[in-house]
Amino acid sequence: MDNEGNFKEQSLTNMQRAVYSGELSVADYYERQIELKMAESSGVDDGSSCTKDIVESIASISSLSGNVARTLLCTTVDHYASTYGDRGWGCGYRNTQMMLSSLVHHTGYNEQLYKLWMLGGRNLGNELPSRSTMPSISRLQQHIEWAWSQGFDTQGAEQLGGQLVNTRKWIGATEVVTILSSLRIRCQLVDFHRPTHVNGSHPDLFKWVLDYFMALDDFKPPLYLQHQGHSRTIIGVEQLRDGTENLLILDPSHSPNQMAGLKSTSTAPNVLRLIRKSHYAMKARQYQIVAVAGIMDSEAEYLSSKVLRSVRVPPER
Repeated sequence: MDNEGNFKEQSLTNMQRAVYSGELSVADYYERQIELKMAESSGVDDGSSCTKDIVESIASISSLSGNVARTLLCTTVDHYASTYGDRGWGCGYRNTQMMLSSLVHHTGYNEQLYKLWMLGGRNLGNELPSRSTMPSISRLQQHIEWAWSQGFDTQGAEQLGGQLVNTRKWIGATEVVTILSSLRIRCQLVDFHRPTHVNGSHPDLFKWVLDYFMALDDFKPPLYLQHQGHSRTIIGVEQLRDGTENLLILDPSHSPNQMAGLKSTSTAPNVLRLIRKSHYAMKARQYQIVAVAGIMDSEAEYLSSKVLRSVRVPPER
């Protein structure tokens, strides 16, 4: 995937191809063209790839599985799928939207996130969106560039040439931390820098995730998960009766039609199989996790967060 072009251009090109292949009707093409123009001008995601209210469905179906002893889930999350405009490069943005879709339900985080509409990027004048509005990919690109201009993650900014707007550049865990830290939301960046089992799996990662979801908190956000070439969102963990675990992971490559299957008792078990990941399914060489850990309570912490720091698991000797 080259970096030339942008979300809008790729959307139009791929929608035209979809019309030629019969996947999209001409009427739908023009309707989506209008929606795209509105979304790009307002910086608001059009919601076409969003599936809401999935946590309760997953909890219900998981609890019916005979081999599951306990299911631990984040408080809430919406699924955001890749679309015509970002297929092949937008997973980092879609997983960011999944994280934000959870955080907006917490009063404190919502207050910080709302500043995204007032800091940097396009001036929206007096027409600020509602507090539950999801920023578009283009708006997130603008905000990251603004955060870089404020001194956040200068090394990451340099690696990406200081520009994301009007490109198809990938973003990863460090850019997610940049977005949240610039809004004074405290993050923890954890590097699982090597497998910790001889079979190439990551039991330390599974233990860390299990500990995270077992901790008693009034509000539990999902986790952003990065590995080479892709990112996903961990929304929970199943503890199995044999003593092992499955991670429950949302993937932007799963379509809205697939995710809608969670709403039907006949198709939900098949969708759950899509998002269940055992130790054997998690064998990338390295992983990174971004966890939200509260709201910054001092100017010193805010300034310090401009330099990204990570925790390495297992620790270096």
